[in-house]
Amino acid sequence: MKKIYATIFIITVSLLTYNEVSAASFNGGAGNHYHLKLIKGQVKNQYGLPLEGVQINVKGKAGKATTDARGYYSLEADINDVLTYELSGYDTQEQQVRGNSIDVFMQENGKERSVNQVKAEALYDIPVPNVSNTLTGRLNGLITTPSIFTGTDRSSFLLRGRTPVVMVDGAVRDIDGLSLNEIESITVVKDAVSLATMGMRSSDGIVMVRTKNGTASKPIISFSAQTALQESLQLPKYLDAYQYALLANEASANDGRPQIYSASDLEGYKNGADPYKYPNVNWYGETLKPSYSFNRFNLNVSGGGKSARYFIALENQNQGGIFKEGPNNFNTNNTTNRYNFRSNVDVDIDKNLSITLRLAGKYEQANSPGAGIDDILDQIRQTPANAYPIFNKDGSLSGNSLYTKNLYGQLYNTGYMRDNRRNLLVDADLNRKLNFITSGLSLAGSIHYTSYYNNTVLRNRTNFAVFQPVYDPATQTESYLQFGTNGSYDKSNSYGNSFTRRLNYDAGLKYNRSFSKHHIDAALRYTWDQYDIGITLTHAYQGMDASLSYDYDQKIFAGVSVSYQGTEQYPKDKKYGAFPALSVGYDLSKEAFLKNSMFDQLKLKASAGLLGFDRAFNFAYQPYYSTSSNAYYFGSTATGMAGWNESALGNPAITWEKTKVFNIGVDARMWKNSLGLSLEYFRQHRYDVLQQRGLSNPLLGTSYPLENIGVYNTSGLELGLDYHKKIGQLELSLNGNLQFSSSKVVYTDELPRKYAYQQRTGQQIGQSFGLVAAGLFQSQQEIDNSPAQFSSTLQPGDIRYVDQNGDGVINEDDVTAIGKKGAPVYYSASAGLRYQHFDFSALLQGVSGRDVYFTGNNAWEFQNNGSVQQYHLNRWTPSNAATADYPRLSFGTNTNNHRTSTYWIRNGNYLRLKNVQLGYTLPSSVTRRASLSNVRIFASAFNLFTVTKLKDLDPESLFNNYPLYKSYNIGLTAKF
Repeated sequence: MKKIYATIFIITVSLLTYNEVSAASFNGGAGNHYHLKLIKGQVKNQYGLPLEGVQINVKGKAGKATTDARGYYSLEADINDVLTYELSGYDTQEQQVRGNSIDVFMQENGKERSVNQVKAEALYDIPVPNVSNTLTGRLNGLITTPSIFTGTDRSSFLLRGRTPVVMVDGAVRDIDGLSLNEIESITVVKDAVSLATMGMRSSDGIVMVRTKNGTASKPIISFSAQTALQESLQLPKYLDAYQYALLANEASANDGRPQIYSASDLEGYKNGADPYKYPNVNWYGETLKPSYSFNRFNLNVSGGGKSARYFIALENQNQGGIFKEGPNNFNTNNTTNRYNFRSNVDVDIDKNLSITLRLAGKYEQANSPGAGIDDILDQIRQTPANAYPIFNKDGSLSGNSLYTKNLYGQLYNTGYMRDNRRNLLVDADLNRKLNFITSGLSLAGSIHYTSYYNNTVLRNRTNFAVFQPVYDPATQTESYLQFGTNGSYDKSNSYGNSFTRRLNYDAGLKYNRSFSKHHIDAALRYTWDQYDIGITLTHAYQGMDASLSYDYDQKIFAGVSVSYQGTEQYPKDKKYGAFPALSVGYDLSKEAFLKNSMFDQLKLKASAGLLGFDRAFNFAYQPYYSTSSNAYYFGSTATGMAGWNESALGNPAITWEKTKVFNIGVDARMWKNSLGLSLEYFRQHRYDVLQQRGLSNPLLGTSYPLENIGVYNTSGLELGLDYHKKIGQLELSLNGNLQFSSSKVVYTDELPRKYAYQQRTGQQIGQSFGLVAAGLFQSQQEIDNSPAQFSSTLQPGDIRYVDQNGDGVINEDDVTAIGKKGAPVYYSASAGLRYQHFDFSALLQGVSGRDVYFTGNNAWEFQNNGSVQQYHLNRWTPSNAATADYPRLSFGTNTNNHRTSTYWIRNGNYLRLKNVQLGYTLPSSVTRRASLSNVRIFASAFNLFTVTKLKDLDPESLFNNYPLYKSYNIGLTAKF
């Protein structure tokens, strides 16, 4: 084995060091004589707009250049050399050198691969801290869900119902570890041929991020600055103290209990004369700011020459906290301050050997109150306006036996927690042309290292004293009853560390060559990917993959790929699997009968493949045991003895989940490329899905292991449209996309059901089950004439349920599938206008056919001694029985009303103006005087307005504790 490795090493070194020029000299010097001249030009798209980042190569030689921000390039080439122009999303062009200047117009393409791409430059002006938040509605097929959890402001992704893998420059990474400033493009990859090379991680799709490279030009310096104000969206509307007391008395009476508040109490809350005895605190108003800041500054430098090109980026951004500032001399707010840097360098060692080095990182300091952001926000929701005043008359923190954690004390008297997050990304790519073997052949390899490190500093305390005033009518004096004690900061300091490391590399051969009208692009490579999370066991993948694509005259396309990949997580003889895929395409517009038609492109495409998903935890094929001091009991006194317990059963047959995928679609461009259409149908058959059997055996003494028994089907349609038109000096751009899908549980090992309508098998994935509501009971007579419900004592105003099985009793046997039986439709539309020096853009995004379940502690009344909201005012009472849309009130959990049922389903459809911006670019006659090439000022807004039938809820965040926000932003960009 060592001899084999040594042989491979020697061959690889020989290929890297072999010099084609020397070889040519050895053969008489043929091909070693050049008469180079400087070629200049500009590259534009079909609409006449300059294209940045176009790669220009001298075919078969080492010459290379990249267009700058204005589409200009320059490189050295010889007469009769062939220059190739390449940019993702555009047809590759070839131009033969005839003179010193070559201008090129590139056409958008429609390759058979199902991809969707957005340029990062279209996202710069969106005032949000993380990249994931900018992608809503931008990429067809990608669904984003925003969430601000413990101060981390980001979005999660779904692609055709699965969570896609994010790859940055060929490595699996976090997209939010980057800044928009360093990204060139973001692409969604969905076709089987592209995905199959990921092997066991191929079935979920890929969000592929490409960072920027330098250009062969003089240094270009870009600077931008923006500042925004962010405002919370749709905060819950809680009732004041008087209304709360009224409804509390009503709920208590409904439950058969005495009144909680007397008439004098109600009057005290109503007139507000004594705020200490009758407090009325707006907790959101007292704790949250009406707005908070967001700022971003970045600086880019790019340039280079024939042999080396560079791109350097620096960025700082900071986001203010949502809470009001306190009296402390240290920060207890939830603020973030972040720095990003990147250096990408491309070097041509000689005309055959080139390397790329990328170094990037992020340092972020995230601060939060010592009591925790989510705990505080949750407590705000649960604290009624009359729970306690913030301070007592003597200035002490107020509280009582029910509310021992004063919110002011939670914010400012518990210290702080600080996360210091550091990311480091290192990449190295190498490409060695092997034209001495055959033209178009090259040896390529890359290595990627990713390190995430988080240090958490806790300088907090959990305990502080609150005081409840106690009035003695005999002495007419006031004293205070204390709850809790003041903890010490000195003994509460602690530190925590967490880290993740990832190392992946690949090496192999590439072949890219054209023969007249034929073009071949092939690759064969070995891959290794290893990651470590903290001190847990290492997880690694290794394998080989091969791909081949062919096109004939840009008319007929075919592609095939296969990977053979394995991981250590499976039994020795079952570690590896094969994942093949095939695609075909046919552009009818190239045929003679469509040459002069309205079609510039009419491409039919299809792909199919077998993909995988690795979901097994560490060595799940083995049984696990644990020690215990009382593992077994013996004797009449049941004395515990030390021993081993069976922790988990192993499954020696466990394997990865599999997905058979099929895609078919059409890409069309019409009327001189002004109108584009993309329509795709996909179908996925998932099997060997890991599940636990539904029926447990009590004799087993433990749970069943995960087994590959589940089967699911998913299918859907994705539609994309775009329109571009230039009318005089006005440039118009319209885009839209729409996506919907359906799913079915083909098999799941579920518990036996008494009735067919309760079966999960045959339903859509994630189907909700509950009771069907038939309105509210309006009278006692109606209750008496209806089936009994859950042994509850019913009253008028309670929810009435449908008896599904007709047995005269409402119980769990009447639970059935509820809500819409299909998945929501996601859609978006954007518009862009450019006139002379002005530009405008807007993005609308929405969802249709979506159900929202209005349940839980944040929806129901008086939960955990909590508050009530404005919509509870329209509860059922005898006086408003005809118009009430909420059941009668109760304290705590109502065993009849607080169940999952159709009564609590709300229309979750919405349409949101996600982003709008207006910009003005100063005329060049002005900027030249300041030695500037470009200056643009702009204003933008994010989440500006929303159309929805939901009341008191944001349709995207729903019941999230941390509210989403709208932003108003102004900024400036300048290029030197």
